[in-house]
Amino acid sequence: MSEKGKVVTPAAPGLINKEDIPQVLPILPLRNSVFFPGGVLPLAVGRQKTIALIKDAVRDDQVIGVVTQRKAEEEDPGAADLHSMGTVARIVKLLKMGEDNYSLVVQGLARFRVNELVQEHPYLKARIEAIEDKTPTDHVVESITHPGHLADLIAANVDVPIEEKQQVLETVDLKDRMKLVLELLNRKREILKLSSKIDSQVKGEMSKTQREYYLRQQLKAIKEELGELGEEEEELDELGERIKKLGLPPDVEKVANKELNRLKSIPTASSEYTVARTYLEWIADLPWTKKTEDNLDVENARQVLDKDHYSLEKVKKRILEY
Repeated sequence: MSEKGKVVTPAAPGLINKEDIPQVLPILPLRNSVFFPGGVLPLAVGRQKTIALIKDAVRDDQVIGVVTQRKAEEEDPGAADLHSMGTVARIVKLLKMGEDNYSLVVQGLARFRVNELVQEHPYLKARIEAIEDKTPTDHVVESITHPGHLADLIAANVDVPIEEKQQVLETVDLKDRMKLVLELLNRKREILKLSSKIDSQVKGEMSKTQREYYLRQQLKAIKEELGELGEEEEELDELGERIKKLGLPPDVEKVANKELNRLKSIPTASSEYTVARTYLEWIADLPWTKKTEDNLDVENARQVLDKDHYSLEKVKKRILEY
């Protein structure tokens, strides 16, 4: 059983009396979601056991138990694969979508605890204990209309891990449940604030960089039209032409062009501008395609060293030995 779409609508608490809940319920395992009392949830059904369960439940007009699986990938869950607390539910709508595919809508009625499984085939059945909320004598809790339902409604819709939602479902004391939900909301609020701050900073930096680049391109076009293209722009264009004519290896040419495009967007007063330009000029000055023939005549090398350098006999000796 998988969650088809999250539709949780407020419903009045006390939808079923404790004495009207059977002691044995058919159990519908739920993947990737936690179902709360007072909620309405559409589900897609494809497992054979679940199809047999809903057919019997609709035929006999009986309530069922919805329990979240511990591991969503488990195809045939047993007692150890299910949480101990679930929700009594009524099937309010059933549609046949295909031969082995059904869509249904269930309404949560009350909490229950699984005591033991009494049947595994053709579907799971368990002996259960209906659980009622523990209402503390607290003026804060008493001042809220239906506090348990409010906490369940918030927990069902807040984006937190399944384990934390299950913890809310298993918290029977209303005051403790409301504290737990408040902690979840505060933590989610801080996460959203931090995400929003980071997004704003990233967008601000991107917008600033894009705006500067766009304005510089406009300024360059205007100067070209007026015949006032600055000396720096002309020199960068010349540098680009030099790099293009060097016949660089593909990987080196890619890096050089990337650095040149970046250089055009950097203010000339920036220290980074000087570093980038020096790097590109160094690339342009290297003899990438020029070659000379090696002269390995040691005697000729000695004559050249003696002619160009006075004394330094030890140094020249070491050079010739090398």
